[in-house]
Order: sequence, then C-alpha cells, then structure tokens
Amino acid sequence: MTGIIITGHGHFPTGLLSAVSLVAGKPEKVEAVDFTEGMSSEELKGQLKEAAGRLEEQEILILADLTGGTPFNMAAAVKMEETEKHFAVVSGVNMPALVEGVFSRVMYGSLEELAAGVMKAGKEGLCSLEALADEEEEEAPEFEDGL
Repeated sequence: MTGIIITGHGHFPTGLLSAVSLVAGKPEKVEAVDFTEGMSSEELKGQLKEAAGRLEEQEILILADLTGGTPFNMAAAVKMEETEKHFAVVSGVNMPALVEGVFSRVMYGSLEELAAGVMKAGKEGLCSLEALADEEEEEAPEFEDGL
C-alpha cells in the first residue's frame, strides 16, 4: 500500500487528517506533518523523513498545501535526498484530494497514477453553490402539461 504524508502550514495537515478521520474513519499508512511557527525548514525536513520511515512503505505520496511554500520545498528535498524510496509530491491538497488518495490508492497501478487521481479529485472537489443549483436545474425532468 502506498503511504501518504500530508504537510502544510500551521495545523492544516493534522486538521485535514482529523476531518477525513471523522468522516470516514482513521486511514492506515497516513502521517500528518505540521509546519508550525518557530520551526525551521530543516526541522520540517527531518520530520518528513521520520514520517516516511514510520510508514515503512517503498512508495510515498506527499501532499502539500501550497506550491513553493516551505512544506512543498522540503517535500521536494526529501524526494531528492531519500533515494531508497519512491516519492511523488503534489501541492494544493484539499479534503476531496485526500479522500481520493486514502481510499482509492489500492486501485491505482502506480504512484504516478495515484498522484494524477488525487489532483483530479482535488480540482473536481471545488465547486460553488450556484453551480450545484444549475446542475440540479439541468437534471430535473420537464413534463408536458397534463402529465
């Protein structure tokens, strides 16, 4: 099974994992690594490496909050330095993306396919109330008078 590490600013990673656990139960082989105030980038990188070790998996998907932020950059550094494991790093994680990664990871044939599926779910998970209302109107059957 592919391991998953969620990382990001503040307590976003542990909060996101907590939310998914509340909705669907605590997932296996998932670690959350917060980047909190006062923590150095090197400390974060060390915690990411420790989390990867605890997962005991050869393939690990790291989900970061923002492209170019310290958590993303340190995830990229871990990918480059830890060559005994195969890492993929994706940014912009949200709850739909994490749910897809956690509960569909056994269905994907490779780490790269899993990363692509997570990105797709994250994008499709964004919608507005108005868009949902428009969809409902389009799907509602229209009846002729007298039926």
